Amino acid sequence: MSSRPDDAQPDIESAVEEALAYLTPPGLVTGCRLVRAGDEQYLLPAEGASIATREQRARAATGAGRRVAHELLRRLSFADLAVLRGQLGNPIWPAGIVGSIAHDDELAVAVAARSDAMRSVGVDIEPALPLPHELRGMVATPQDRLGDLDSRLGSRILFAIKEAVYKASFPLDGRVLGFEDIAVDLTSSEAVTSSGNRLTVRFTISPRILALAYTA
Repeated sequence: MSSRPDDAQPDIESAVEEALAYLTPPGLVTGCRLVRAGDEQYLLPAEGASIATREQRARAATGAGRRVAHELLRRLSFADLAVLRGQLGNPIWPAGIVGSIAHDDELAVAVAARSDAMRSVGVDIEPALPLPHELRGMVATPQDRLGDLDSRLGSRILFAIKEAVYKASFPLDGRVLGFEDIAVDLTSSEAVTSSGNRLTVRFTISPRILALAYTA
């Protein structure tokens, strides 16, 4: 499923793992996996039943993300490994766990923590490429304070951050947010939602754009 040579695959996995480790605060565990053909086999029966799509690539990417999530749950000493899909596409973690899953066309990432260490967390992964022009005007708002954000990749970085913020905010209040509902202040590494949730945000650009949002 990846267009990269086989011998390059472990390199990008380890690079993304290192980038995730750079972003994460204490108490959060992280993982990454290249999406491979057949990764849908890692969906547990209850997970597979909760995911409506039958498109093979989408199910493989979801399976890769769930495989990473299962490993994180093992690392956190949880016996219940199933992470079902909610009606709005949100992962439903076992009681006592907060977490987030994301993937692009090649890579799946997941983060998780015990709920006594962190209230909520969201992650997003995006290619380190400019956002399509037609999306740029939808992402930024007058309330965003972006400092000296990279001009070429700025819109894509902001997109990733707001995706991560939404994923972290939704479990707190169940509210569906648009980009206009999230104000990002990179000078203070914070984001505030229209529902009043305040989250810490972090990002890195290489080798992928990775964004993390969380609240302790």
